[in-house]
Amino acid sequence: MSHWRSDTTTVYEGGDCNRIPTLHHAKTPQVPNNPRPTIFTARKHRNTDEVVELVNAFFLRHWPFKNKKQEQRFIDEGYAWFVCINCPMSLDERMHWGCQLLTTGFLIDDLLDRMSIEEGKEHQENVIKCASGTILPDREIPAQWIMFDLFEEMRATDRPLADELLKPTIDFLRAQVDGNRMKRMNLDEYFAYRNADLGKGMLSGIMCLCAGLSITREELELAEEVEENCMKHITFVNDICSYDKEVMTASKGSELGAMCSSVPIIKADHRVEDDQEAKSMMWEMVRDWELRHFELVEKISSENNISPALAKYLKGVEYQAAGNERWSLLTPRYNKTGSLAFNEGR
Repeated sequence: MSHWRSDTTTVYEGGDCNRIPTLHHAKTPQVPNNPRPTIFTARKHRNTDEVVELVNAFFLRHWPFKNKKQEQRFIDEGYAWFVCINCPMSLDERMHWGCQLLTTGFLIDDLLDRMSIEEGKEHQENVIKCASGTILPDREIPAQWIMFDLFEEMRATDRPLADELLKPTIDFLRAQVDGNRMKRMNLDEYFAYRNADLGKGMLSGIMCLCAGLSITREELELAEEVEENCMKHITFVNDICSYDKEVMTASKGSELGAMCSSVPIIKADHRVEDDQEAKSMMWEMVRDWELRHFELVEKISSENNISPALAKYLKGVEYQAAGNERWSLLTPRYNKTGSLAFNEGR
């Protein structure tokens, strides 16, 4: 059984049973020098355990894992749990959609690490056409038929929100094979690239679809700065926690496995040599972005008569950042806490 059912879903007695307690940072390998604790609240969907088991069983049945070690690593890394704590406000009957979509994205990402850019682009364009419904999938290629079936089902239930989700999904799939990942970038350029590559837009699209949350264009414009601030938070946390994996993958030499991280950028910008010192600086910036989040939300709320939908959306953005941090610190995808050695089953 996955460890995502136990130590990561501890609940409070007599309180909010879906609120996840704050991690003790000293126990995690990715957090040097004991930074400020987060002020964000992490929650999980009320049916998290059931959804995780359902989604994991689906992929164990249909995805071409090479061996039992790959299957175990898939279970340990907790992709479905990631979505359940990023989108805790999801409707019960829609939660599995978001989990299936992002899990497919993670699994595709691992496939791409072993491809050339041209091979990866061809793979992704076929997946995109399947998600768009413009071609029928090859039923021998799970990435194609899973995306085709999933978007067909979502469109049949809620076409407007499914169509809204399709564009950032396409952006994410194309960013995974963008040759710019190998170019030297400054921090602003890097944030612009990672906004698509990390799937931040796709995550908000999943949040809206799974929660049945319709937001107007005007409301999205109001939330734009909050989204950008959250994207920076998610990017830095992801880069801090995934750095060991990035180094290991880059050492294998494939084009799409090239190093893509803000850690070297921060080291260069601040003239520091030590990885841990750079990570410490980044954690402080992450905490400043949390303060900025609440300042921005307060400004939007005080200057506008915001709708309940926009208020829910802004709270959902906080849950995304909080959930990403919790998962990133715990997942064996990025650290050495799993049941397998760090380099096994990849």
